[in-house]
Amino acid sequence: MKCYLCGSEKHFQREGKVRDNPNIKILECIECGLVFLDTQNTSEEYYQQGNMHNQQEVYKLTGRTDFINDMWIFNKARLDFCLNYIIGKDILDFGSGYAGFLIQAKEFAKSVTGVELEEQVAPVYEQYNIPLMRNLANNGGGGQNKYDVITAFHVIEHLQDPIEILQQLASLLKENGKMIIEVPNANDALLTIYHNKAFQEFTYWSPHLYLYNTHTLRKLGEKAGLKVEFVKGIQRYPLSNTLYWLAKGKPAGQKIWGNFLDNKILQESYEASLASVGATDTLIALFSKID
Repeated sequence: MKCYLCGSEKHFQREGKVRDNPNIKILECIECGLVFLDTQNTSEEYYQQGNMHNQQEVYKLTGRTDFINDMWIFNKARLDFCLNYIIGKDILDFGSGYAGFLIQAKEFAKSVTGVELEEQVAPVYEQYNIPLMRNLANNGGGGQNKYDVITAFHVIEHLQDPIEILQQLASLLKENGKMIIEVPNANDALLTIYHNKAFQEFTYWSPHLYLYNTHTLRKLGEKAGLKVEFVKGIQRYPLSNTLYWLAKGKPAGQKIWGNFLDNKILQESYEASLASVGATDTLIALFSKID
């Protein structure tokens, strides 16, 4: 099986299991480090009807469930990171889910638009008066709409041909437009430093076709014809979550131990330590269009 990024046929099988299909093998390219699954069964139809997002979110959008609270926190962190890029700008969020990021960004941007295949999300966009496209072909009935900033949060890892999609997205950027990409890190410390068996059998998922590290995410942007301004590691989950995985083999440790372990100083130090060795749980890249 050839590596999607570099074409090499040299790879090894990673430790761990795909949680929803243990028959799928997790492979890592020896040449470039791309992590990929040996079986890819997703399609547009899969995402349209897959109900990947919590169905109750549409009915409890303003509630206080853990899921919604967690997503609000993640989207707030994304807004904080992106704010200087989006103020007064036209924004397109690709794979926008229930519009969690766009709802917060709407206050600061000139305009916000979502692209989401999953059919059940439509009522949320109607509630918040946010334009929703089902795919990129629906962009202004002919692709004439252009955007200052295009975001894609935890979407690119789902795509069978991410280079083609990045090229399509780049064609929708205005002059000097930016693209902000967030993906899980294939070199997450729980996988590559701690070798936590429970996490290795939990985090891999059949819709995550490719997992990137700092090198392969940069290479992806370059192969799509984009200028890579930076790729940096961020840590979405705090130290309490890591320690809980190591001690209990379970997620969500921040809800149990976070009250006495997690604080801003500790989180920033932990993130910096992991980033120094490329082992944060998440990567963010800033790409720009080459005219």
